[in-house]
Amino acid sequence: MRLSRLALQLCSAVVILAGAVTAWSAKDAALVVPAVAPRTNILAGRHDAFRAYGTTGEGAAAFAKLKADLDRDWLAMPFPAEPVTYGDPTPSKRDSAKADRWRAVQDTCGRITGVAEAATLCWIVTGEEKYLAKAKEILLGVSRWHFAPDWQSGPVVGATDIYYNDEAHFRLWRKLPLVYDQVRAHLTPDEKKIVLDHFRERGRRSAEWIEREGNISKITRNSIVADLSSHPVRFMPMTGLTALALWDDLPEAREWWAFAYKFYRDQFSPWGGDDGGWAEGSAYWRGTFEHAAFQDALLALDDPLAYASSFWKNSPLFALYNVQPYLHTTFGDTSNAGRFNLEPAVADYMEHVARVQQNGFFRAYAELCTDQRTRPIDKGLEDLSRTYPTAAEFLVRNFIASAFPLPPTRLLNELPPHRHFADVGWVSLHSALGRPADDIHVTFKSSPYGSFSHSHADQNSFILNAYGEGLAINSAYREFHNSPHHAQWTRQTISKNALLIDGLGQKAQSKAATGRITRYQTGERYVLTTGDATKAYATTQPKGRVKRVTRDLVFVDKRYVVLRDRVELTTSAKLSWLLHAERALAWDGATNTAFIRGESATLTTRLALPGADWTGRVTDHFPVPVDPKYARGEITGSYLTGKWHDQQHLTLESQDAATSFTVWSVLWPERNGTAPVELQIASTGDAFIVTRPDGRTDTFLLTDDTFDLR
Repeated sequence: MRLSRLALQLCSAVVILAGAVTAWSAKDAALVVPAVAPRTNILAGRHDAFRAYGTTGEGAAAFAKLKADLDRDWLAMPFPAEPVTYGDPTPSKRDSAKADRWRAVQDTCGRITGVAEAATLCWIVTGEEKYLAKAKEILLGVSRWHFAPDWQSGPVVGATDIYYNDEAHFRLWRKLPLVYDQVRAHLTPDEKKIVLDHFRERGRRSAEWIEREGNISKITRNSIVADLSSHPVRFMPMTGLTALALWDDLPEAREWWAFAYKFYRDQFSPWGGDDGGWAEGSAYWRGTFEHAAFQDALLALDDPLAYASSFWKNSPLFALYNVQPYLHTTFGDTSNAGRFNLEPAVADYMEHVARVQQNGFFRAYAELCTDQRTRPIDKGLEDLSRTYPTAAEFLVRNFIASAFPLPPTRLLNELPPHRHFADVGWVSLHSALGRPADDIHVTFKSSPYGSFSHSHADQNSFILNAYGEGLAINSAYREFHNSPHHAQWTRQTISKNALLIDGLGQKAQSKAATGRITRYQTGERYVLTTGDATKAYATTQPKGRVKRVTRDLVFVDKRYVVLRDRVELTTSAKLSWLLHAERALAWDGATNTAFIRGESATLTTRLALPGADWTGRVTDHFPVPVDPKYARGEITGSYLTGKWHDQQHLTLESQDAATSFTVWSVLWPERNGTAPVELQIASTGDAFIVTRPDGRTDTFLLTDDTFDLR
């Protein structure tokens, strides 16, 4: 559909949004809004305090870096030409070259708004007119840009319209109204008209798009029943903040504020619930940084709702339990060559919430960060193209939180070593929480969120990290969204430590491909969890064929893992059992043993396979290659610390079709080592016996209702 034909949809969205706001009284939301502007970032009456914070207080070093970078590199920057279109913007039509042009438009917007934001803060602190002039130049320049481009006629202006490149719009709209909020008194009436005419249209289109694309008014907490989408949810904070900034200038801003305030009070987060989970995965959990900006605004307004919900109190735990300081794979999309870690931005955020919530565990976790990249607060104006939140945002955020002391650290081993995030169907198990070099870390997932949005078709899959590195990995690169590799490998069950039925896994990008954690119990020597992925596998099989697909996972003595996979079908099929590693993975069919050798740790996996005829095949390449320019390292950035390389993939397949399978497996991680450890296993009915490398013998009695470890 051409963008110029969106009028009917826009009108419909206006009606929906107006109904969503008027159906709920906005009186409570308005009560917290200050009587005078500025109402965002540095509030009225707090400018002197910010000057002191940025010159002699905790923010002095960060402000000095920001100002030096602005003076040296950006103050003389000419205002850029308005970005032009690059063809059909539909994500499914985006190839590698178009992804570059799509990002280039975002980069332009990120640079100019980052400069405008920094110039505004420098003007507030120093009072120098050159900084005010720079902020006004950018504010007025962008206010002359266009909407609704007719991209089918060729490259034309208007590429920052939310309906064309929503990420470009995002980088403009989340900052420029806040700049205006600080400098409005220094604009002439004609200049204000230019800015507000543009803001009225951009804001209208933004609010309408968010509702149309994300069904925001219908969203409920911890649920994807509504027809929601990732980006509209992510754009809600700026809807509220721009409303505050434009409170006196645009009547509709008060509707935007009520819309956003109600969303955060009553509906947030659709991606998780009281346990603090984030269904889109660890990397997209960073989206809470953006939502926290709204909480920080409430904090500055002394609203008691700031960070008050169970979600906000528990959300930092999702990172604490699932993200190690070293690079490793995780569930869901990641942009850093398929890996994630406790990066400086995460550490700084954890320190921030440690202050706000007076939680010493969060501070202790932040201090585990070993990533040598520059802390965001110290980056100044480096890497403005892709970075958000920016150093200036961290400076303002830290100023708001500076009223709270940094709490003393608390040892992480005082926390339970294991946690079930029931809201999103994740289980995280640790042998040495808070000591990454000694820790065996197992993550198991069976989620009611299906494979929707940035999730993958990975119900009942697991990831095992140990002693500082990933061993059994999630094989999941993403060069750009919906690339051939991303769509045909990363999102698919075949790239997970999971099962296939007749070569098929679970349907990708499906709300129906759900799993659920049906059991989570702890004992003196074990943690047992069970995932049911029957519905997920049924999405790719003939109707009625799949009766049961369950996986039991037992973490024993904080030392090793036992899995039991059970599959029941109405018609015979072949079963595949999958395992993935970064590099060295070997299979010994004589002993049914897989061996993964990492740089500092190994993983021995011994299986008890039903029947006598299974074949094992290890491949050392992806069936759908990574985009060549990414594989060659031509795409770089401060966010990219991982490396693109082929990984190793084990497929064990039954040669005989059957209607019932029970597969037991034992996974034993070890420090260093060059060869598989000695594991002896035997299974009889519901009993499974493991003779361990340390000479001990464990007997597991496992049914659907009972469990005993002897």
